[in-house]
Order: sequence, then structure tokens, then C-alpha cells
Amino acid sequence: MKAGDLVLRRYFKGDQLTFIKVARVVSDDDTGTLLWLAAGSPYWRLIDAAGRTLHDAAIDELVDARLEELTWEGASLLLWIPPAGAYSVWWFFKPDFIGWYINLEAPSVRWSGGFDTVDHALDIWVEPDGTWRWKDFDEFESRIGHPLYWNATEAAEIRALGEHLASLAEAGNHPFDGTHHDFQPDPPWPAPGPGLPPGWDRPRAR
Repeated sequence: MKAGDLVLRRYFKGDQLTFIKVARVVSDDDTGTLLWLAAGSPYWRLIDAAGRTLHDAAIDELVDARLEELTWEGASLLLWIPPAGAYSVWWFFKPDFIGWYINLEAPSVRWSGGFDTVDHALDIWVEPDGTWRWKDFDEFESRIGHPLYWNATEAAEIRALGEHLASLAEAGNHPFDGTHHDFQPDPPWPAPGPGLPPGWDRPRAR
């Protein structure tokens, strides 16, 4: 992957595709992969006939769910996928840096057109001063023991990783040390056009 390439960031639950982002490659090397998701970009979320998403119900409770195209609004993201690890870190810009989002997820699997992962629901918002708070904690807790999600042991491991990353943020350690705070794409990349790019429906990479 080279700078400027459009790639897909796909999220799954089992073999069910649940979420797709389209982003541009900033860099791709042994320190990990940086992606840029511009405000105004299309993305796709699994939504059921009643308008519910996976934030509202477990995947087996959604009725007649399908991927719907939406528009990423409000802030642009710089998204770092580490070379190993069950998380990604997102820098939010609006247009200046406003904070980090730690997305707890299965380790990413690379394929020719992007990266596949499984979301772990529990996330963390980190303010520029390093203070933090859990996101979607109730959703995460409600899925413990569900056969399609995580058991109590796995849930404890997910929480422990989140607490470790939060401690790095509190201490101002990498990647929460000012790295990329002034990032802006050069040259500015336009948001991708509508419509799913080729490869969006290929089987999950494992």
C-alpha cells in the first residue's frame, strides 16, 4: 500500500459484514499503518428495518438488517493500525486536533484492498490533556456471555487492554505524546465518492 491509495476498513461479526470505512493511506511501514478518513466520506453501517444498529441490539436480534450508506460528518480522522495489537487509535480533527479515540477490536488482518477486524464494542475517549472515559460500556457489558460475542474471561482481557492504553494516555506516552497533533494531508485529499469500492464484498480475511 502506498500513500494516497484508497483502502477499506471492514468490521465483521463472524462472517457478517457490519461496518465499512473508506480511507486513504498516509503511511504503511513496520510502525503500523496510518489512514486518513476525511469528513464527508461515505461509510456503511448495518441497520435493521426498525433503524437499529449493533449499538442497540446484538447482531442476532436485528431484523432484515442491511448495509446502508451514510456520510461521515463532523470531524476527520487519522487512524493508526498498529502492526500487532487488539486496538486502533484515532486522532480527531475539527479541523484542529480535539482528542483521541481508542477502538478496542480484534487484531487487524490485511488483504490487498484494506484491513478486516472485529469490533469489541468497548472504546475510550481521551481528551488532549490525557483524561479519559469509557465509551459504550453498557453495550459491552450486555454482550458478555452471548455466544456470538465474548465470554467473561475475554471481556476481562478486553477491559484490561483498555485500562493499559488509558494509562499510557494519562502518562502522555506514545501514541498520546503529541505525535500527529498537527497532521493535515498534503496535498489535501478529497473525500471519496459515493458507492462501495471493488472488493467490499469479498470474504472476511482471517
